Amino acid sequence: MNEHPGNGTSGLGGRLPLLPPDALDEAQRALRDRLQATRARSAEEAGYAACLPDGRFIGPFNALLRTPHIARPLLEWAQALTRAGIPADVREVVILTVAAHWRAEYALYAHTAAAEQAGLPDQAIASLLHGEAPRGLRTDTDLAHRLAAALVRDHHVADDLYDEAVAAFGTDTLIALVNLVGHYLSTSALLACFQVPAPSSGHSRALAT
Repeated sequence: MNEHPGNGTSGLGGRLPLLPPDALDEAQRALRDRLQATRARSAEEAGYAACLPDGRFIGPFNALLRTPHIARPLLEWAQALTRAGIPADVREVVILTVAAHWRAEYALYAHTAAAEQAGLPDQAIASLLHGEAPRGLRTDTDLAHRLAAALVRDHHVADDLYDEAVAAFGTDTLIALVNLVGHYLSTSALLACFQVPAPSSGHSRALAT
């Protein structure tokens, strides 16, 4: 049975019911424990919710819990990107650029908080959320936005932009940035297909207590 936003906290699953911990099989429980120790903890540190107080995961994690064999390599991909040394503000600009293009509500909610923690200016975050070119960014952070926008909007990176990116980031970090775009294209598609919402302000206050 489908569930839709606005139907209590269960609506936070969008088209998928939120999975309670006592309904998980062995593989799902192992994945849940891993998510609890990694993604839920980092979400809490950044100031957004990945898990409800009763242990049910929201955002893309509710869908991923259903397919541990797919979720595990995706988590390895995400962790490899975390270890790639991309500066936090560059990372969050790339993610918000991709999520805004897709209007991926949960990703925008989560990474607005992460962008604030990374020190991005409020005005720049607001522009990114509206799919607009942000102002007041560091040179390499602005470059990362332009690169991500070219990939998700134009599906093409012009020679001058490519040369600028290689000079600023080096080839290895540029590969990591392109993979970060790909990772959040995947996440945004998941959120879009299952119509996963962001917590409302009322939900957010409840999750914080």
